[in-house]
Amino acid sequence: MSKQAEGSVLKDGEAMDMLTDRAERWAAKYKNLSDSERWRSDYDEHFDAPALQLAKRCTLEARPFGAKDWILALVLWFLIGGTVFLASNFLMQLEPTWQIVFAIFAVLIAVVGIVQSYLETTSERRAAKRLAGKKDWLLSVSRKAAMATLSSRAGATA
Repeated sequence: MSKQAEGSVLKDGEAMDMLTDRAERWAAKYKNLSDSERWRSDYDEHFDAPALQLAKRCTLEARPFGAKDWILALVLWFLIGGTVFLASNFLMQLEPTWQIVFAIFAVLIAVVGIVQSYLETTSERRAAKRLAGKKDWLLSVSRKAAMATLSSRAGATA
């Protein structure tokens, strides 16, 4: 690997660039240009494992929801809920009954946001779904580059 250590964390764009570069180099050296139906299966076979490895390096795993997470979630979501309430109250000049309704709505926004933050951080199933989605995204982006290179090479030889 270039500047990145083997186990270091990557940004999505860095992982995409690494896999796309490898895919383009693979496509430039690919031998079986005559069989365009085989290109995709050969590509998927060759790049499935590297895409998974890169996806693991740029996708967060499920982890415990620590004190820092609780503080950030509470502050963020009560700030959002409070902003919704204050903006509604200021812009609509609510009567006291409606102020209560909007206050309840603001608290619901905060509670749902906190629960969502907790579930996104701790859920193994959601982490696996994020990992699979990132792997599919990396494969599809780099596949487009590889197929474009293969198509141009096949067109040049025809």
